[in-house]
Amino acid sequence: MIISIDGPAGSGKSTVAEILSKRLGFIHFNSGSLYRAVTAYLMDKKVDISDISTDSPTFDFDINVQMQDNHQVVIVNGTDYSTRLRDNNISILTPKVSSNRSIRKLIDDCQRRFCREHNVVIEGRDIGSFVFPDAEYKFYLDCDVNVRAKRRLKEELEKNSKITLKDVENQLKQRDLADKNKKIAPLVIPNGAFIIDSSHLNTDEVVDKMLEHIQI
Repeated sequence: MIISIDGPAGSGKSTVAEILSKRLGFIHFNSGSLYRAVTAYLMDKKVDISDISTDSPTFDFDINVQMQDNHQVVIVNGTDYSTRLRDNNISILTPKVSSNRSIRKLIDDCQRRFCREHNVVIEGRDIGSFVFPDAEYKFYLDCDVNVRAKRRLKEELEKNSKITLKDVENQLKQRDLADKNKKIAPLVIPNGAFIIDSSHLNTDEVVDKMLEHIQI
């Protein structure tokens, strides 16, 4: 069974997906980690990421996902990039990498191979709309941008002690704009998705709302 959770950056998708998967006994699959791992790989290969566009260049590499001690491990061309996924430079460059058509196809194929063989809760920005439009259950997790910024500020301060709430809010607005205007698989509410606004809900309340819709 595939349960998809889509939504904008900072809406709490990863935390919700992790708790929901544990309560269901499913695997938590983080689609964003694949794009981050590929970004790290391209940085190591000295690829000029600023030159990457929708249709060029064309990339070809092996990408695989393994579960080790209940943790998702992303391997690109034989190298495990899991420990570098939250590097600040990678966060900045990943949206550019994810715009490339050939990279998206490689990652989508990897996701489909893995998830169709397991019971998973998978989260991202195009999961229920594009990667798994036939998912058994689809959710769209929304949240006010100011609330998202407040939630993310603590995490960002660990990387940059001078960052402000306004800085984080502006980053999220820019990311929202980029995600919603991508040429390939933009951020949309998937057909048939249950919409949950988490602006005034804690994580357990969001998960409880999802479980009201899921029948195993």
